Amino acid sequence: MRASRLILRPVLTVVLCAGLCAVAWAANGNGGDSTVYKWVDAHGVIHYSDHPHPNATKLSIKGAQTYAPPPPMPADLEATPAPADTQPAHAYSSCHIAQPHEQQMLMNVHQTTAVVRTDPPLFTGNHVQLYLDGRRMPGDGPAFTFPVFRGQHSVSAVVVNRFGQIVCETSTVTFFVHQPSIQNPHNPVHPH
Repeated sequence: MRASRLILRPVLTVVLCAGLCAVAWAANGNGGDSTVYKWVDAHGVIHYSDHPHPNATKLSIKGAQTYAPPPPMPADLEATPAPADTQPAHAYSSCHIAQPHEQQMLMNVHQTTAVVRTDPPLFTGNHVQLYLDGRRMPGDGPAFTFPVFRGQHSVSAVVVNRFGQIVCETSTVTFFVHQPSIQNPHNPVHPH
C-alpha cells in the first residue's frame, strides 16, 4: 500500500501542476507569465495554488507558446494560372488506341504494332505508357511493336506528363491473334 502511494504522489503532483498552470494561463488571458504558489502540508503532500499561502514558495510560470496563422492570401493571388509547361490534366480532349481495333482478329502474325492517338497531338515532355495484358511495355510511344502469341489480348495506355502525372487514359481494347497450331499436320509454317 505504501509503495502505491509513493508511485501515485508524483503522478498526482504532475497532474495538479499542469492543471494549475492551465488555469493560471487562462486567467491571465494572453498566455503571458503568471505566478503560482507551492507548499508542502503536514502529511508531505505538495500543493499548488494561484493564491498566496503561508510558507508557500512563489513560482513564476512562463506563458505557453502560441501560434497565429498567417493572414489569408489575397483573392487575386489565389487565381494565379499554372505555368504553361505544366499542362493541366484536361489538356487532351481525347486519347485512344488507334490500332489494333476492338475485337480485331490478327491472322498468322507473330508480332503487332499498337498505336496511341491523342487530340491534340502529344505535348512536348509528355509520353505514352502502353500496357499489354496488364504489363507495361518498354518504350514511350505513341507506337509500340511487340511479339504476340495466339489467343486473346488486351491493350490500354496512359499519357504521362513530365511530373509523372497521368493526364489522359485510354479505354482497354481487346484483340485476338490466330496462329496455326504447330500440332497441325498442314501447318504451312512448320510442315511435318
